[in-house]
Amino acid sequence: MKLKPYRPSYGNYIHENILFNVLLQNVTILLVGYGSIVLNKIWRGIIFVVKWSSVSSKYFVLFVFAIVSFYIPTGKIEAALSTYEKRTNVWDVKTVGLNLRSGAGTVYPVIAQVSGGTDLVEYCPSGACGSTTAGGFEWIRNYYPDGSIGYYANAALGWAAWYNFTGGTTTFNYYYTSVAKTSRATPMYSSSCNNLSGVMKGLQSDYYMQSFDSELSASTCNPNAWRLQDHQAGSNSTGSFDSGYVNGWNLKAE
Repeated sequence: MKLKPYRPSYGNYIHENILFNVLLQNVTILLVGYGSIVLNKIWRGIIFVVKWSSVSSKYFVLFVFAIVSFYIPTGKIEAALSTYEKRTNVWDVKTVGLNLRSGAGTVYPVIAQVSGGTDLVEYCPSGACGSTTAGGFEWIRNYYPDGSIGYYANAALGWAAWYNFTGGTTTFNYYYTSVAKTSRATPMYSSSCNNLSGVMKGLQSDYYMQSFDSELSASTCNPNAWRLQDHQAGSNSTGSFDSGYVNGWNLKAE
């Protein structure tokens, strides 16, 4: 559309400024560290300056456009997880106390102890997880939480007796679970290897989520990347629930 400039009687040139105001729209997001989910989704007003001269009407428009590009998570996202990805188990300790040893068997020294309710992540970098039989117990190598590290890491790995298979009734020291609750405000991510990245949305503290898989699982490339789906947010544009990776250090398996 060609603009017809306004020509006053007192000058040989015109300066015409056109201001377009872009609607301000608010959305909610997590403010990590404050335990609330508040973000203002703001698109700034953009000024278009149109100048032209009576000397040459051919060059009558100078169009200046500025785009401010930044990520704005919303309450609805596309599913980030798939069923064919390699994964490993997240365990919930059921016994009052549990020893972690340097090897599979009671002959190996205890390197750490955890209490009931602690979360373990099975060590399974290849995706081919398994257990070892020794001394009347089935043993699994697991990541265990170490507060001095602040996340699940190779520096905190130990063998824990999964269950006994002698002496009558089988007793599991830790077991599968399918529910996790945030222990603090934390984001949901779209990528797990090797670091969590691609913030999808924020989750408040004490927020319950379901495991994406039949049991609560983590990515094999990152024991801190737990695979979860958000039923509380409702279904998304694909008709499924929001899914993504959440930092297991900020979660409690239940």
